[in-house]
Amino acid sequence: MIQDIRRLFLTFVLVVAVMYATDGFSVGGRYFSDFFRVEGSFVRVYLAEMEVIFLASVFLGLSFGRIFCGWLCPLAAVFSFLAPMSRREAKLDRRWKYATLAGTALLLYYSPGVELTLPPEVPPRYLAIALLLVIVLSSLIYGRVFCTSLCPVGGWFSALGKLAVFRLRVGEECTTCERCNRVCEMRLDVAHGKALNECSLCWACVEECPYRAIKLRFILS
Repeated sequence: MIQDIRRLFLTFVLVVAVMYATDGFSVGGRYFSDFFRVEGSFVRVYLAEMEVIFLASVFLGLSFGRIFCGWLCPLAAVFSFLAPMSRREAKLDRRWKYATLAGTALLLYYSPGVELTLPPEVPPRYLAIALLLVIVLSSLIYGRVFCTSLCPVGGWFSALGKLAVFRLRVGEECTTCERCNRVCEMRLDVAHGKALNECSLCWACVEECPYRAIKLRFILS
C-alpha cells in the first residue's frame, strides 16, 4: 500500500520537475515555473534566497536522513520504473558519492567566476540533457548505481543521515531471514543494521518483514 502511494507521489514530483524545467503550462499568462524560480519569484520573495533551501536540506537530513531520495527526488520515479529491467549490479564503492559531492560543492563555489565557453550550437541545457541521459541509461544497466554510489545529493543526505534522529532500527524479533535485504532499493544489509544512514525510508523492508521487527525510531546518538 505504502509503495503504491510512494510511486504515485514520486510520479507527481517528476511531473512537477519537468514542468518547472520546461515551462510546462501557463495560467493567465504566467508560467508554472515562474512561481518557483529563484530570480524574482515566489522563492526569492518569500523564502530569502538559496540559504533557506540549504537550511531546509540540513533540517530534513538531520531529521530523516535520505528521505529526500526515497520520496522527493524526481529521478527516483524513473529509477523505480527502470529497476526491474536491470540485470547487473555495479560493484562501485559507495564512498564515491562523497567525492562527487565535494566536486559539486567546489564547482558551485567557483562557477560564478568561471566562464564556460561552448559552441553556439551547443547550449548549456544540452549538456544537462546529455548528463541526465547518461544517468538514466546507467540505471537501466546497473540499477540504482547513481543513487548508491555517485549522486552528490545522496552523499549530502547520507552524511547527515549519520546524525539523523529518526532512523530505521531492527528489533530483537528479527530472525535474519534477510527478506528485507532483497527488497531494499538501496541494496543495504538491513537485517544486520549496516549503513542504515544510506536508507531512503522507502518503507519496502518494513512492509516485507513478516515479524514486524523493523521500526522507525527516535534516536539521539
